[in-house]
Amino acid sequence: MNLGRWESANCRQMLRWALIVFVVSALVGCGTLAPPVMQQAASTPVVPAEAVVDATATLPPTATSAPPTDTPMPAPTATPTTEPTVTPEPTSAPALSPIDRLVAVRDAENGAALFATFQDAANYSCSNCHLPDSEKTNLGPGLLNIKDRAATRVEGMSAAEYIYQSIVDSKAYTVEGFDPDLMPQNWAEIYSDLEIFDIVAYLMTLEGRSDINDPDPTPKDEESD
Repeated sequence: MNLGRWESANCRQMLRWALIVFVVSALVGCGTLAPPVMQQAASTPVVPAEAVVDATATLPPTATSAPPTDTPMPAPTATPTTEPTVTPEPTSAPALSPIDRLVAVRDAENGAALFATFQDAANYSCSNCHLPDSEKTNLGPGLLNIKDRAATRVEGMSAAEYIYQSIVDSKAYTVEGFDPDLMPQNWAEIYSDLEIFDIVAYLMTLEGRSDINDPDPTPKDEESD
């Protein structure tokens, strides 16, 4: 065996041991972690049964809520019923005749003048026989409020139509108690239609308090006696 090799191997073996010893010494010098000590869990102390206090005995009594009561409901009241309102059917005004329309736009003042004008062809004026401010009879019927009476003479005929017809045809409608030949028959020849419409318009304005039942005035010749 070669002495040099052996010494070399021996040196290496010694170095290993020296290293191991160094490491162990270092660990011992620094100290090692102590093994954990397991502590026994503290046991829960046993409380004697006599010491147990009923918790419910120490609690203050709670108010017992009364059972809910039904809320009284008001008695149902009958719903007031509203009587249905009856809307009157609109009444249509009677249709105006052509004569009514013409008379409505004619000149009543001119009619008053014609009424009072003496006509040679008739030998009369309208005012000679008819009183415009009275219902009393002169030679002919008084013409105050004539439109009211004329509206009732013939069914379906307006006052203006009746008066117009009585002028142009005096025998068409004769007032009871009067001679049908008393009134001149030629007024439609003396006056034009428009002038007759003026006269009718004037007669339609004659209205006032009825005097038919008033006593007749005392004649002047009786007063002088």
